Amino acid sequence: MQCRALTSERKRCTAESSNGGEYCTAHRDEMERLIGKRADAAPSRWRSWWARIVSPGVGIPDGAKYDVPGWLKDAPTPQVIQHLQTHSDSMARWMSAFVLRKRRAAEAFDALWRTRQTDGIRFVRQQSAVALGKIGVPAVYAPLVEGLHHDPDPGVREACVIALGNLGNPTAVDEIVRALEREENVFARWDCIVALGQLADQRVEKLLRRLEAEEIAQVLREACRDALAEIRQREGQNSN
Repeated sequence: MQCRALTSERKRCTAESSNGGEYCTAHRDEMERLIGKRADAAPSRWRSWWARIVSPGVGIPDGAKYDVPGWLKDAPTPQVIQHLQTHSDSMARWMSAFVLRKRRAAEAFDALWRTRQTDGIRFVRQQSAVALGKIGVPAVYAPLVEGLHHDPDPGVREACVIALGNLGNPTAVDEIVRALEREENVFARWDCIVALGQLADQRVEKLLRRLEAEEIAQVLREACRDALAEIRQREGQNSN
């Protein structure tokens, strides 16, 4: 299996994983600390997040509905994964990603990552990113960060940052700030700001105050104001 870590360029490592695990030898210890698989090695501010990840999709609601045809809706998961990867109809691939999303199919992780990387249709990549986020296991951090930095379509980048905010992994803060500082699309910038509010890390307050004062788009200034209010609210909850 291909290593599930990211390189310094935020792209998937091309090495093979070692000893039947998820990561190559070079990335194993680093990634276990990064995504919190070893709570004792994780920084203290990550431990509460690690503790609540007990099963796929916990705490990540999904009210989306779509009338998937029976031939796909009732198909076993391995067959749905096959359709995602090989079906010639882009709508069938999108629906396959949607089915895997609703099933929170952790076994589809690698197939969804490859689809998010390589499918030529943006809405298929976008649905694959959403599906990864709904799986909700710590390992989905890597494909979402990769998509946030490298997907050419702003809608896919939005899906990635929304998922990162919903996951609540504090590790994502630095990556979202990095993306926000270079992002040009207003809607993707808005979602980055919203995600920073969800993650409620005090380190971003200065940045959000600066953007609130400098942003030309009113919707972005309002997003900064709302994100700052959410951070302050969570600070108050934590102090009680």
